[in-house]
Amino acid sequence: MCGRFGLFTDLSELAELLGFEIGMTADGYEPRWNIAPTSDVLVITDTDDRRVGSMMRWGLIPRWAKQENAFKRPMFNARSETVAERPMFQDSFASRRCLIPANGFFEWSSGSSDKKKPWWIRAVDSRVITLAGIWSVWLSPNGPVESCAILTTASNSLMDRIHNRMPVIVDRDWAEIWLDDSADRDALIEACKPREWPMMEAREANPAVGSTRNDGPYLIEPQLTLFTNT
Repeated sequence: MCGRFGLFTDLSELAELLGFEIGMTADGYEPRWNIAPTSDVLVITDTDDRRVGSMMRWGLIPRWAKQENAFKRPMFNARSETVAERPMFQDSFASRRCLIPANGFFEWSSGSSDKKKPWWIRAVDSRVITLAGIWSVWLSPNGPVESCAILTTASNSLMDRIHNRMPVIVDRDWAEIWLDDSADRDALIEACKPREWPMMEAREANPAVGSTRNDGPYLIEPQLTLFTNT
């Protein structure tokens, strides 16, 4: 799964790196090291053949949700193996796919003392990665609410030491396909399959990341353990 991530690169730098225009709603962007579900997150969509960055609620609300249930259970992850069939996700998977940039993500494993140990997973060279997402628009009584979910897949050999699931990481070549409304379904399924990522590394994170009230660079400062996919 993917329940926390960090994105703290400057917005203008992100726009240049990932080739998107800064939309009006992206004004709400701010660097964060401990992003949790129900937060507003930066999302890249393809609009009229141009990439646009905007802020959406992390926790997908399907367009048909009833008012009394819309915010009860945030669906912040969607399993890539079933996303095309599940009623909650299938419309978004078919026509509303997006990219969610991140400097890295957190995952928890059980240590020898049975306490959950947090790990910070990122690119070795600190590059920004993009995660596969889907989004939706729900019409609330107060206006439209745009929301998103991150797709997950089976872990690769690095992540398997920590957890049996991981977010779908989309590289530059797959990103073009992922955002293409006319993309073949088989190609989209292929994009979600687990892959080895030699550029990934994992290091112990500060246990303070467990509280959503904590935020800052100190959460990802190097701890004792470090391992890579190489």
